[in-house]
Amino acid sequence: MSRPSRTTAFALAGVAAIAVVASAVWLRASDDPSSAGSSGAASEAVKPAGGTDPKAAPERWIGPQGRTGQFVAHCRYSHSGQNDPIVHPNMAGMSHLHDFYGSVDTDQDSTAKSLHHSKTTCDKGADSAAYWHPALLDHGKVVTPNDLSAYYRAAPGVDPKDVEPFPFGLMLLAGDQTATTPQPGEATGWTCGSRTDLHDDPPTCTSGAPLHLVLTYPDCWDGEYLDSEDHVSHATYSAGGRCPKGFPVHIPQLSVAIRFPISGEGHDLSLASGNIYSAHGDFLNAWDPAGLEREVRACIHRNAVCDLGSNRQEEDLFQAN
Repeated sequence: MSRPSRTTAFALAGVAAIAVVASAVWLRASDDPSSAGSSGAASEAVKPAGGTDPKAAPERWIGPQGRTGQFVAHCRYSHSGQNDPIVHPNMAGMSHLHDFYGSVDTDQDSTAKSLHHSKTTCDKGADSAAYWHPALLDHGKVVTPNDLSAYYRAAPGVDPKDVEPFPFGLMLLAGDQTATTPQPGEATGWTCGSRTDLHDDPPTCTSGAPLHLVLTYPDCWDGEYLDSEDHVSHATYSAGGRCPKGFPVHIPQLSVAIRFPISGEGHDLSLASGNIYSAHGDFLNAWDPAGLEREVRACIHRNAVCDLGSNRQEEDLFQAN
């Protein structure tokens, strides 16, 4: 039975499709094809754990699409595997089952350099980043997802012109894979279609607005490290439009919405990582730096709403139900 919903402050603008080890392989600054981004080259060192609260509650926009500048990458489902190149790099089969989107080459050995310019399932050719989350199970059987939509915008209260593109190779996590009870805040949640209310438990959805998992990633970066020992201490969430001390760089607030072919009654849902509350997601930035910078400048900096036209069909279906 679904718990009372949490109203987000996030414009889930017509959703169309959409723990910890220290022995990781870290992308070195010399791997960045752009040599240096607007924030300079990131350190090849690994940031020690403990700098942030991984359960910090992000804020989100509320209301219809068009309230804030954003761009969207719509990505088809690519493949699944028991791999996680952030948490278990170079360790095939060490992870629970994940579903992957974006770069078609993502596996346990992936780095931003290896994924750069790889084929992608996203509708933006410059987006060879990797997105993944634990597989969804229904009565113990794996559910093949439909697709993922990745929304990039300024976080609530942040001046869009202050947002800088992700540094090449940045690794981000959203949610807590060890959670056994509802996670605090708005980093994870379930909803139907393009609704903006999130639930701790998957709600019962109609076929016109099927089940979606929504994940929101940190939007403040420390400006130095691409990853950290616990994979969360190098980035955190803003509050009231401000990043906390030690995290001076505003990066895009990335929210992804994953669409599953789940509607109606009679489902018994869980995740490959455990119970339904263990929802989480990973992001490895392998966007072509020039392409990502173009999107940030053209859409976020100009406060322009880009790429949302393809969402209209599902919005119409949702309104009809």
